[in-house]
Amino acid sequence: MRNASRPKRDDSVSDAAAPKGNENATPTMSAPSPQRDHVGTASARGTLRWWVAVAAGLVVSAPFVWLLSYGAALPYYLGLFFFALFGLVIGAVMHRVASPTRPYGRGALLTGTTIVVLAGWCGTIGLEANGFPADMAEEASKMSRRKIPNVAAFRADVADGVRRFLVKKYPPGATLGYVRWVLISGKLNHRDVTGMSLNFEASQHGLTWAIRVVLSLALFAFGVGSQTLPLELVSERSHRVIDRTT
Repeated sequence: MRNASRPKRDDSVSDAAAPKGNENATPTMSAPSPQRDHVGTASARGTLRWWVAVAAGLVVSAPFVWLLSYGAALPYYLGLFFFALFGLVIGAVMHRVASPTRPYGRGALLTGTTIVVLAGWCGTIGLEANGFPADMAEEASKMSRRKIPNVAAFRADVADGVRRFLVKKYPPGATLGYVRWVLISGKLNHRDVTGMSLNFEASQHGLTWAIRVVLSLALFAFGVGSQTLPLELVSERSHRVIDRTT
């Protein structure tokens, strides 16, 4: 009896006939987020634009610093008002220049704002100290009891005597010498400077001068910082731009 043979399954044929996936298909990659690209580009541009704003703040502050050096010594601390006012103006200029590419990092904002504030504040003290000898020379010429044949030469001699006095009594003189003098004494005896006929006492010296200086720094920093530090936040306009790109 013949053995009945069953047809064998040809695996090779069946495998070949089986549908295969598209081996040449490339893997699908997620498209980059438009929001992420927008924020990254804005951050790269914004870093440079912020430092341009800082430079603009330094330039704009120059004339205000000159005015503050005269107004700081107004009686009853009235000059402090102008530190806050001019600080607001300087900060507004910086805000205007930097706002198109906000937001910025807090570290950059604090650093730039501190540079502008300290430069302006130190500038007022430096100009005040630099003008002190000339101011004393003018006062000496007004208080002189004798007729001065050459007022310009007289004032130059007195101003030079004040500078030598600061160097000798409050070294190293110049700005630091003036700061030491106004904090420690604030008084100028006629025997200390040739040409002075009367004694002089600064309207603000010692503790009153120190309080004025500290308050002027605080108000100036408030004025500038109130305009620049909010640049850390994203504006509503930036939000609308991001929403349109998504």
